[in-house]
Amino acid sequence: MSQIAQASKNFKIRLNKRTLEIAKPYFFLIPALLLVGTFLIYPAFRTIIISFTEWNGVTKPIFVGFHNFFKLFSYPEFRVSLTNTLYWGISTLTLPVAISLFLALLINRASGSGLFKVLIFLPYTLSSVAVGIVWSYMYKNAGAINEFLRLLGLENFTRIWMQEVPLSNFFIINAYIWRMVGLNLILFLIGLQNLPKEPIEAAKIEGASEWRINMNVKIPMLFQTITVVVVMAFINGLNAFDIVWTMTMGGPYRSTETLAVTMFRESFLNSDYGVGAAASVFLFIIIFAAGLFYFKVLFKDEHD
Repeated sequence: MSQIAQASKNFKIRLNKRTLEIAKPYFFLIPALLLVGTFLIYPAFRTIIISFTEWNGVTKPIFVGFHNFFKLFSYPEFRVSLTNTLYWGISTLTLPVAISLFLALLINRASGSGLFKVLIFLPYTLSSVAVGIVWSYMYKNAGAINEFLRLLGLENFTRIWMQEVPLSNFFIINAYIWRMVGLNLILFLIGLQNLPKEPIEAAKIEGASEWRINMNVKIPMLFQTITVVVVMAFINGLNAFDIVWTMTMGGPYRSTETLAVTMFRESFLNSDYGVGAAASVFLFIIIFAAGLFYFKVLFKDEHD
């Protein structure tokens, strides 16, 4: 009996050691999981809960169901904000990506392009707030754009540019593109430099022009990189806040407001945290639905 008991004890010890060895790597994930849970998952669920309550940030929240969502949709400013958000999503999905891809194909492996790459990437090293301040001063009546027009004798074309509705949205997006092109360019250059050389060399031997090589060889092989850049650009565009708030604070007359700005205004300026949370949840639904649709099409194309 003692031998059986000892064997059983040894088996339990080996089993515990084996279990500990298997579980040991997962212990290192605990700090990261705590951080993600504390600063990402919990706030997300908390926001969803608040969206169903009436709360001013001080008194006890009162459950009101979907009232905040109906209230949000009743605001005329919300429809403008929603339109601007979709406009931002489409614009930042196409313009920065297309410009960056064109520049990457143009300067990839070109001699003397190092300084050019640095100059394009440099704006991304600045914060969105700094970029917004710089461009807002350029658009002022005595800003660089108007002073340049006056220098050319075109004073009749000077404007207070940020007061030109609805073009003011385009001017803000222009500043955003100026900042983001550099990041997309670097990602595309990394993708181009890691492409296999054999298909490109074969196309050159066949006498294909540089245009044909780019369109029929390089761009199809860049599909995964383009996917990453497109998803990042779209999500960042829909979440646009800091550069909008810095340049116009959503004005004039809330004409440049996005859903992120609406969320901030309702929560922290109007102290209507329920409506602000509802705007946040609605923005999340848009991003989630767009991302789900995009990846469904992506994986369908890969499967085919």
